[in-house]
Amino acid sequence: MRKILALLVTTVVLSNVQAQDRQFAQEMEAALTIHDTSSSVASELVALDRFRALTKKYDREWLPGYWTAYLCTQVARLKGRAPDFPADLEPKELILEAQEHLERASKVKGQKTSVEQSDFHMLQGFIYTWMDWIVASTEAEKKKYDELRQAEYKAAVRENPRNPLMYVMAGIDLTGKDHDYKDMAAGIGLLDYAEQIFDRAPKRSMTTYWNKDFIDFWRSSAEKRLAEMLKQS
Repeated sequence: MRKILALLVTTVVLSNVQAQDRQFAQEMEAALTIHDTSSSVASELVALDRFRALTKKYDREWLPGYWTAYLCTQVARLKGRAPDFPADLEPKELILEAQEHLERASKVKGQKTSVEQSDFHMLQGFIYTWMDWIVASTEAEKKKYDELRQAEYKAAVRENPRNPLMYVMAGIDLTGKDHDYKDMAAGIGLLDYAEQIFDRAPKRSMTTYWNKDFIDFWRSSAEKRLAEMLKQS
């Protein structure tokens, strides 16, 4: 009888855990969908607030904080680009908030695999880019954040040379205006390859694949420049 009761208790506990896991995944997906379909600062702020709420609701989970850090950068970048950007919203504060969320996510996660550590380095490097562009007020500070960004990206490659997040950033770099047609083609190829890796994940919200957002824009731009380049040669 005791064995049966113990089995029933275990079954109930496991069922509750599975239900909570499903709810967490569904709420993460719903929050990211708002971002993915956003067409205004207002909707981006809704997505950011949703992720902020998830970091509090699921305070033992690290992914909400990781994604909140990324969303902070994406709202901050809209300053000067979107007419509906709130006058009382300070991009500098958003970038500092991004740093806080990433640090908290890292603390909650604790011990990491090499792949996970690499992904944390990638997002940290990306945040340092915005520290350079938005937070820094002197050339010395800009240089500091640029050096920190490079250090984080190198650390990411040491941990995982096959990190698709790095493929995206490297692909974007190779498709810059100062590169020749071979670099452009290689950059487009890296973006394509990263997309293939990203597409294997059924739910991006349960991954660290934040820069999948970048692929369509940068690849389209690169393909147009490459076509023009080849016409002129």
